[in-house]
Amino acid sequence: MPAAALTGPAGGACLRVGPGRWILACGPFRRAAAVAAGEVAFYRNDFALSSDEPWFIPAASWETTALPAVPVGDLAIAWEPLAREGFAGELEAVLAGLRDGRWRKAVLAVPEKGRLIAGDAATLALRALHHREASVCWPYVFRDSAGGGCAGMTPETLFTLHGRSLQTMALAGTARTAEQADFEHDAKQIREHEIVADALRTRLAAWGVVTSGRREVLNIGGLIHFITRFEVSLRAAADPHELVRALHPTPAMGILPRSEENLTALHAWRRQLGVPETFGAPLGVQWSGGVQMVVTIRGLWWQDDEAILPAGCGIVEGSELEREWRELGLKRRWVKQAFGLDA
Repeated sequence: MPAAALTGPAGGACLRVGPGRWILACGPFRRAAAVAAGEVAFYRNDFALSSDEPWFIPAASWETTALPAVPVGDLAIAWEPLAREGFAGELEAVLAGLRDGRWRKAVLAVPEKGRLIAGDAATLALRALHHREASVCWPYVFRDSAGGGCAGMTPETLFTLHGRSLQTMALAGTARTAEQADFEHDAKQIREHEIVADALRTRLAAWGVVTSGRREVLNIGGLIHFITRFEVSLRAAADPHELVRALHPTPAMGILPRSEENLTALHAWRRQLGVPETFGAPLGVQWSGGVQMVVTIRGLWWQDDEAILPAGCGIVEGSELEREWRELGLKRRWVKQAFGLDA
């Protein structure tokens, strides 16, 4: 029966909530503005958090330690050529704002588009969930009943909530695993990460007592990132939706300073470059054990047989076109390889 969450016509969802533990759910889903504490419900919103009913209450759900097997068969996507002219123009606008002091950091994202020519959405979903780095990433799937959805394996959590204990992370800076020795001393990568970590630390302080770890390197198999982990002892019980509004977009996915004017600019760049509305947006699940909320990156989006692979990069002082374009390519290749697609 749990396989219906990933193959049934009414849609479904799945998210890892701990080591070897998953919440699976199948539709039809009932939309809601709020849910009772402990009730199983998935949270899905767009990047602008424009939905007034972000909770999806499933027809059935399961907490499981065993996932359905990946279907046997080919999976292939015919990708369209990707030009960088649009990205180059938006990058220059971001760099101009950095020089003028309008912002300290901003994220640009670029989508690669293609067509599914072998396999189906269920295969995409199950390949994401069975990814070899599932212990350090957070595989996720959300399928709607209209032939659309997304699946991926994100290294970034928005937050994990158990009672009044909240865990989150600053994740910024990217390189190939083979470049770790240079990466650990790269001034641009360190500066980008520390900007993100400092901004998140300040944001969390409004909610309770913050404890932060040291900057470390997270290896997700082929790619490495800087990561700083945070724990917060909340002053009071927190509504998950309010936490989402306070923490999204993360400094790693958004723009700093985080003002309405700057967020408007960020949303305009995303629209101009054709980024899916839910890329980098929060996706999560509430169940009896708490709330797990992730940032939907490192994945594929689809509508029927049309596929989109978005990737983003953080722009700070010292960013250069060639270097940022290379980082976008590294992330897209990692996703393709994770799905068993030709990179």
